[in-house]
Amino acid sequence: METAPVRDDRVLATTRAVSVAIVPVLTAAFVILFLFPGQTHALWGWTIRSRMSCMFMGGGYLAGALFFFRAWRAREWHRLGPGIVATTAFAGLLGVATFLHWSEFNHGHVSFWAWTLLYITTPLLLPVLYVNNKKFDPGTMGPEDVPIPGWIRTSMTALGAGQLLFAAVLYLRPSLFLADWPWKLTTISARSLAAFATFPAITYLAFAFERRWSALRWPFETAIAGVTLIAVGAARSSGDFKGGTQSVLWRIGLVGALAFLITIWLTMRRQVRRSQLPSAP
Repeated sequence: METAPVRDDRVLATTRAVSVAIVPVLTAAFVILFLFPGQTHALWGWTIRSRMSCMFMGGGYLAGALFFFRAWRAREWHRLGPGIVATTAFAGLLGVATFLHWSEFNHGHVSFWAWTLLYITTPLLLPVLYVNNKKFDPGTMGPEDVPIPGWIRTSMTALGAGQLLFAAVLYLRPSLFLADWPWKLTTISARSLAAFATFPAITYLAFAFERRWSALRWPFETAIAGVTLIAVGAARSSGDFKGGTQSVLWRIGLVGALAFLITIWLTMRRQVRRSQLPSAP
Protein backbone atom coordinates (compact mmCIF):
# COMPACT_ATOMS: atom_id res chain seq x y z
CA MET A 1 0.00 0.00 0.00
CA GLU A 2 1.40 3.37 -0.99
CA THR A 3 1.96 6.03 1.66
CA ALA A 4 2.29 9.78 1.56
CA PRO A 5 5.77 11.31 1.69
CA VAL A 6 6.92 11.75 5.27
CA ARG A 7 6.58 15.17 6.85
CA ASP A 8 9.37 16.11 9.22
CA ASP A 9 9.30 19.73 10.36
CA ARG A 10 12.40 19.30 12.50
CA VAL A 11 14.60 18.30 9.57
CA LEU A 12 13.03 20.79 7.16
CA ALA A 13 13.60 23.64 9.62
CA THR A 14 17.22 24.03 8.49
CA THR A 15 16.18 24.04 4.85
CA ARG A 16 13.57 26.71 5.54
CA ALA A 17 16.11 28.84 7.40
CA VAL A 18 18.53 28.66 4.46
CA SER A 19 15.71 29.44 2.04
CA VAL A 20 14.50 32.51 3.89
CA ALA A 21 18.07 33.85 3.83
CA ILE A 22 18.45 33.24 0.08
CA VAL A 23 15.17 34.83 -1.05
CA PRO A 24 16.12 38.50 -0.40
CA VAL A 25 19.55 37.98 -1.99
CA LEU A 26 18.03 36.62 -5.21
CA THR A 27 15.33 39.30 -5.20
CA ALA A 28 17.94 42.05 -4.87
CA ALA A 29 19.88 40.52 -7.78
CA PHE A 30 16.71 40.61 -9.89
CA VAL A 31 16.08 44.26 -9.05
CA ILE A 32 19.63 45.27 -9.99
CA LEU A 33 19.86 43.31 -13.24
CA PHE A 34 16.29 43.48 -14.54
CA LEU A 35 15.38 47.01 -13.50
CA PHE A 36 18.76 48.74 -13.66
CA PRO A 37 20.71 46.85 -16.36
CA GLY A 38 22.74 49.92 -17.28
CA GLN A 39 24.12 50.34 -13.76
CA THR A 40 26.01 47.06 -13.26
CA HIS A 41 29.33 48.88 -13.08
CA ALA A 42 28.09 50.56 -9.88
CA LEU A 43 25.65 47.99 -8.47
CA TRP A 44 26.91 44.55 -9.52
CA GLY A 45 30.04 42.53 -8.75
CA TRP A 46 31.22 42.81 -12.36
CA THR A 47 30.27 44.98 -15.29
CA ILE A 48 27.78 43.40 -17.71
CA ARG A 49 27.81 45.32 -20.97
CA SER A 50 24.81 43.64 -22.57
CA ARG A 51 21.30 44.59 -21.46
CA MET A 52 19.97 41.25 -22.66
CA SER A 53 22.46 39.30 -20.56
CA CYS A 54 21.19 41.27 -17.56
CA MET A 55 17.60 40.39 -18.49
CA PHE A 56 18.49 36.71 -18.82
CA MET A 57 20.21 36.53 -15.46
CA GLY A 58 17.74 38.79 -13.68
CA GLY A 59 14.80 36.66 -14.80
CA GLY A 60 16.57 33.58 -13.55
CA TYR A 61 17.18 35.16 -10.16
CA LEU A 62 13.53 36.09 -9.63
CA ALA A 63 12.45 32.58 -10.65
CA GLY A 64 14.95 31.22 -8.13
CA ALA A 65 13.52 33.51 -5.45
CA LEU A 66 10.09 32.00 -6.18
CA PHE A 67 11.45 28.49 -5.66
CA PHE A 68 13.15 29.31 -2.37
CA PHE A 69 10.09 31.21 -1.14
CA ARG A 70 8.17 27.99 -1.61
CA ALA A 71 11.00 26.04 0.04
CA TRP A 72 10.66 28.32 3.05
CA ARG A 73 7.01 27.23 3.37
CA ALA A 74 7.56 23.58 2.48
CA ARG A 75 6.33 20.76 4.68
CA GLU A 76 7.47 17.80 2.56
CA TRP A 77 11.03 17.36 1.36
CA HIS A 78 10.20 15.55 -1.87
CA ARG A 79 8.81 18.81 -3.31
CA LEU A 80 12.27 20.37 -3.03
CA GLY A 81 14.73 17.58 -3.88
CA PRO A 82 15.08 18.00 -7.68
CA GLY A 83 15.21 21.78 -7.34
CA ILE A 84 17.95 21.54 -4.72
CA VAL A 85 20.02 19.33 -7.05
CA ALA A 86 19.53 21.78 -9.93
CA THR A 87 20.42 24.76 -7.72
CA THR A 88 23.57 23.03 -6.50
CA ALA A 89 24.79 22.57 -10.08
CA PHE A 90 23.89 26.16 -10.98
CA ALA A 91 25.67 27.61 -7.95
CA GLY A 92 28.70 25.37 -8.38
CA LEU A 93 29.20 26.50 -11.97
CA LEU A 94 29.01 30.16 -10.98
CA GLY A 95 31.41 29.49 -8.12
CA VAL A 96 33.98 28.02 -10.51
CA ALA A 97 33.39 30.87 -12.98
CA THR A 98 34.19 33.34 -10.19
CA PHE A 99 37.73 32.02 -9.90
CA LEU A 100 38.15 31.58 -13.66
CA HIS A 101 37.34 35.28 -14.16
CA TRP A 102 38.60 36.66 -10.86
CA SER A 103 40.31 39.67 -12.46
CA GLU A 104 37.07 40.86 -14.08
CA PHE A 105 35.26 41.38 -10.78
CA ASN A 106 35.02 44.62 -8.87
CA HIS A 107 36.73 43.44 -5.69
CA GLY A 108 35.95 46.63 -3.82
CA HIS A 109 32.19 46.37 -4.26
CA VAL A 110 29.89 44.78 -1.67
CA SER A 111 28.06 42.95 -4.47
CA PHE A 112 31.25 41.07 -5.30
CA TRP A 113 31.61 39.79 -1.76
CA ALA A 114 27.93 38.85 -1.60
CA TRP A 115 28.34 36.99 -4.92
CA THR A 116 31.49 35.21 -3.76
CA LEU A 117 30.02 34.22 -0.40
CA LEU A 118 26.84 32.91 -2.02
CA TYR A 119 28.56 30.82 -4.67
CA ILE A 120 31.21 29.38 -2.40
CA THR A 121 28.90 28.36 0.44
CA THR A 122 25.78 27.29 -1.47
CA PRO A 123 27.36 24.42 -3.48
CA LEU A 124 28.71 23.04 -0.19
CA LEU A 125 25.62 23.56 1.95
CA LEU A 126 22.84 22.37 -0.36
CA PRO A 127 24.21 18.81 -0.84
CA VAL A 128 24.30 18.46 2.96
CA LEU A 129 20.65 19.48 3.16
CA TYR A 130 19.81 17.06 0.37
CA VAL A 131 21.51 14.08 2.02
CA ASN A 132 20.04 14.85 5.44
CA ASN A 133 16.49 15.21 4.13
CA LYS A 134 16.37 12.61 1.34
CA LYS A 135 15.86 9.79 3.85
CA PHE A 136 12.50 11.26 4.79
CA ASP A 137 11.14 10.73 1.28
CA PRO A 138 9.87 7.16 0.78
CA GLY A 139 9.64 7.73 -2.96
CA THR A 140 6.04 6.54 -3.15
CA MET A 141 2.94 8.15 -4.58
CA GLY A 142 0.89 10.04 -2.03
CA PRO A 143 -2.91 9.81 -1.92
CA GLU A 144 -3.29 13.24 -3.56
CA ASP A 145 -0.49 12.83 -6.12
CA VAL A 146 -0.72 11.97 -9.81
CA PRO A 147 1.76 10.04 -11.99
CA ILE A 148 3.44 11.81 -14.88
CA PRO A 149 2.43 10.29 -18.25
CA GLY A 150 5.15 8.41 -20.11
CA TRP A 151 5.15 10.70 -23.15
CA ILE A 152 5.79 13.72 -20.94
CA ARG A 153 8.62 12.00 -19.09
CA THR A 154 10.23 10.95 -22.38
CA SER A 155 9.95 14.34 -24.07
CA MET A 156 11.13 16.27 -21.01
CA THR A 157 14.08 13.90 -20.53
CA ALA A 158 15.14 14.45 -24.15
CA LEU A 159 14.79 18.22 -23.77
CA GLY A 160 16.78 18.19 -20.55
CA ALA A 161 19.59 16.08 -21.99
CA GLY A 162 19.89 18.33 -25.04
CA GLN A 163 19.85 21.54 -23.03
CA LEU A 164 22.35 20.21 -20.49
CA LEU A 165 24.72 19.19 -23.27
CA PHE A 166 24.44 22.63 -24.86
CA ALA A 167 25.01 24.36 -21.50
CA ALA A 168 28.08 22.20 -20.87
CA VAL A 169 29.65 23.09 -24.23
CA LEU A 170 28.81 26.78 -23.74
CA TYR A 171 30.45 26.72 -20.32
CA LEU A 172 33.56 24.76 -21.33
CA ARG A 173 34.13 26.33 -24.76
CA PRO A 174 32.40 29.74 -24.78
CA SER A 175 34.65 30.93 -27.61
CA LEU A 176 32.69 28.68 -29.99
CA PHE A 177 29.58 30.84 -29.51
CA LEU A 178 30.72 34.42 -29.01
CA ALA A 179 30.76 35.44 -32.66
CA ASP A 180 27.36 33.97 -33.56
CA TRP A 181 25.43 34.65 -30.36
CA PRO A 182 22.26 36.74 -30.95
CA TRP A 183 23.58 39.55 -28.74
CA LYS A 184 27.02 40.71 -27.64
CA LEU A 185 28.46 38.14 -25.26
CA THR A 186 31.66 38.02 -23.24
CA THR A 187 33.32 34.88 -21.92
CA ILE A 188 32.21 35.46 -18.34
CA SER A 189 28.66 36.22 -19.48
CA ALA A 190 28.60 33.06 -21.59
CA ARG A 191 29.60 30.93 -18.63
CA SER A 192 27.05 32.67 -16.43
CA LEU A 193 24.24 32.07 -18.94
CA ALA A 194 25.32 28.43 -19.20
CA ALA A 195 24.96 28.11 -15.43
CA PHE A 196 21.48 29.63 -15.56
CA ALA A 197 20.48 27.24 -18.35
CA THR A 198 21.65 24.31 -16.23
CA PHE A 199 18.89 24.70 -13.62
CA PRO A 200 15.98 24.03 -16.01
CA ALA A 201 18.03 21.41 -17.88
CA ILE A 202 18.49 19.33 -14.73
CA THR A 203 14.84 19.86 -13.81
CA TYR A 204 13.77 18.50 -17.19
CA LEU A 205 16.21 15.62 -16.93
CA ALA A 206 14.76 14.69 -13.53
CA PHE A 207 11.63 13.49 -15.34
CA ALA A 208 13.66 10.39 -16.24
CA PHE A 209 13.97 9.45 -12.57
CA GLU A 210 10.83 10.83 -10.97
CA ARG A 211 7.22 9.85 -11.73
CA ARG A 212 5.47 11.97 -9.10
CA TRP A 213 4.19 15.32 -10.32
CA SER A 214 4.33 16.77 -6.81
CA ALA A 215 8.10 16.22 -6.74
CA LEU A 216 8.70 18.12 -9.98
CA ARG A 217 5.94 20.71 -10.00
CA TRP A 218 7.79 23.46 -8.09
CA PRO A 219 11.11 23.33 -9.98
CA PHE A 220 9.18 22.95 -13.25
CA GLU A 221 7.10 26.04 -12.51
CA THR A 222 10.32 27.81 -11.56
CA ALA A 223 11.68 27.01 -15.02
CA ILE A 224 8.50 28.35 -16.67
CA ALA A 225 8.75 31.56 -14.64
CA GLY A 226 12.37 31.98 -15.69
CA VAL A 227 11.67 31.45 -19.39
CA THR A 228 8.71 33.86 -19.22
CA LEU A 229 10.85 36.57 -17.64
CA ILE A 230 13.57 36.02 -20.23
CA ALA A 231 10.95 36.49 -22.95
CA VAL A 232 9.86 39.75 -21.31
CA GLY A 233 13.49 40.80 -21.07
CA ALA A 234 14.03 40.03 -24.75
CA ALA A 235 11.13 42.32 -25.64
CA ARG A 236 12.64 45.07 -23.48
CA SER A 237 16.09 44.58 -25.02
CA SER A 238 15.27 44.32 -28.71
CA GLY A 239 18.00 46.82 -29.52
CA ASP A 240 20.63 44.46 -28.13
CA PHE A 241 20.03 41.80 -30.76
CA LYS A 242 22.39 41.73 -33.72
CA GLY A 243 19.71 40.79 -36.22
CA GLY A 244 20.00 38.04 -38.79
CA THR A 245 19.08 34.39 -38.70
CA GLN A 246 20.54 33.66 -35.25
CA SER A 247 18.37 36.28 -33.56
CA VAL A 248 15.23 35.12 -35.33
CA LEU A 249 15.86 31.47 -34.52
CA TRP A 250 16.64 32.27 -30.88
CA ARG A 251 13.38 34.15 -30.45
CA ILE A 252 11.38 31.44 -32.19
CA GLY A 253 13.03 28.82 -30.02
CA LEU A 254 12.29 30.80 -26.86
CA VAL A 255 8.61 31.23 -27.68
CA GLY A 256 8.33 27.61 -28.80
CA ALA A 257 9.96 26.34 -25.61
CA LEU A 258 7.68 28.47 -23.46
CA ALA A 259 4.58 27.23 -25.33
CA PHE A 260 5.72 23.61 -24.92
CA LEU A 261 6.38 24.01 -21.19
CA ILE A 262 3.00 25.66 -20.63
CA THR A 263 1.33 22.82 -22.56
CA ILE A 264 2.97 20.28 -20.26
CA TRP A 265 1.92 22.29 -17.21
CA LEU A 266 -1.70 22.54 -18.39
CA THR A 267 -1.75 18.81 -19.14
CA MET A 268 -0.60 17.99 -15.62
CA ARG A 269 -3.04 20.48 -14.16
CA ARG A 270 -5.89 18.64 -15.88
CA GLN A 271 -4.54 15.35 -14.55
CA VAL A 272 -4.59 16.73 -11.00
CA ARG A 273 -8.13 18.06 -11.37
CA ARG A 274 -9.38 14.74 -12.73
CA SER A 275 -7.80 12.89 -9.84
CA GLN A 276 -9.71 15.11 -7.43
CA LEU A 277 -13.11 14.36 -8.95
CA PRO A 278 -15.29 12.07 -6.83
CA SER A 279 -15.28 8.47 -7.98
CA ALA A 280 -18.38 7.10 -9.58
CA PRO A 281 -20.46 4.94 -7.22
